[in-house]
Amino acid sequence: MSMDLKTARALTSPEARETLVLFRNMADDPLSIQESFRGMFPEKVARAMGELRALRRRAAQKFERGLDLFFTKQQLEQSSSERVATWRARRFVEAGAEEVWDPCCGMGADAIALGRAGLRVHASDCDPVAVHFARTNVETYGLDGRVEVGEADAAEVAAGARFVYLDPARRKGARRLIDPAQWSPAPDVVAAWLAGAEGACLKLSPSIPVESLLEHFPAPDEIEVVSLNGEVKEMVFWYGALAGPDGRCATILPEELSFRGDEEARAPVGEAAELLYDPDPALVRAGLLGRFAREHGLHVLDPEIGYLTGDAAVDSPFVDAFRVVAWAPLDPRKMRALLRDHEVGRLEIRKRGIAERPETLRKRLLPKPLGERHLTLVAVRVGDRHLGFLCEPPDA
Repeated sequence: MSMDLKTARALTSPEARETLVLFRNMADDPLSIQESFRGMFPEKVARAMGELRALRRRAAQKFERGLDLFFTKQQLEQSSSERVATWRARRFVEAGAEEVWDPCCGMGADAIALGRAGLRVHASDCDPVAVHFARTNVETYGLDGRVEVGEADAAEVAAGARFVYLDPARRKGARRLIDPAQWSPAPDVVAAWLAGAEGACLKLSPSIPVESLLEHFPAPDEIEVVSLNGEVKEMVFWYGALAGPDGRCATILPEELSFRGDEEARAPVGEAAELLYDPDPALVRAGLLGRFAREHGLHVLDPEIGYLTGDAAVDSPFVDAFRVVAWAPLDPRKMRALLRDHEVGRLEIRKRGIAERPETLRKRLLPKPLGERHLTLVAVRVGDRHLGFLCEPPDA
């Protein structure tokens, strides 16, 4: 549902807050709880409370205080998780920043992370609901003396700040906007902010090709791709004093480790070897798979598919390692025979270049246990062939 400022203010009233806390851990049916809200508050506020209560369960996975924060669904989806935002804020501190401008702050998640890192933050947004929620969330973290939040259009705020954090809105209602020209603030406004900054951070969607992003935004001094628990969360363009020494960086969290270098040519291509490696997607998305492969004596099975292989044992948090037990074309009859020969009872699925969902593939290939062994099936497209590699941990 859309949110107006009057409803947002009612949602953050002491009465609504106390009621939300009261119903936070109740196991009653959501419809029953919604009826209770309707009995205590106007219809629009009651519906907003029901939606917020449901969204807070998701927010608890992103934020330390997720069950206490305020946001719309769109604002929550746009926001950085606390762990990622905290990692990013560290760069500002290390660069010697004392003040940071955040002119499209949304619900305030990044402004809060910057404030908690010890920086003074000037946050703003053109959406009055976002501004109201950001102020409330800042207060929740006890940062209202360090983070100021105001209502302003990024296009009308005077640029020229020394350090800037920019996170253009990439959604319109429930729709995700693919074209950067439709984001808010628009690329020309972003460029104006970047032009006057000593150091700047531009958070972007990792699903958009780098080439497309470079068509709309000034070329950065460094591109970082960040993954959290094996899932790519964002692509960051770093500028000026905030940029690292290399052109590309793949970062994995919560390990807080980075693999750096300049983008290189593609990884060498070869046949499957004794060991198979599934790289963290940040490594692939950052364009550093080739560099990693060459540094570790590995190659890929297919130039378009990210799996690495080789005889060299590589111990790195950037790859999951497997020892190939057997392989065959990904044909149900041949794969079932292979699974029967190796007495497989449990099968984990990993795949690249295969359209079929892992659960569907598992049910089709192993409808019932054929033994007690637990193996991993790596399903991969190699050229015009679909292959299945049965694998186990390298130290099994």
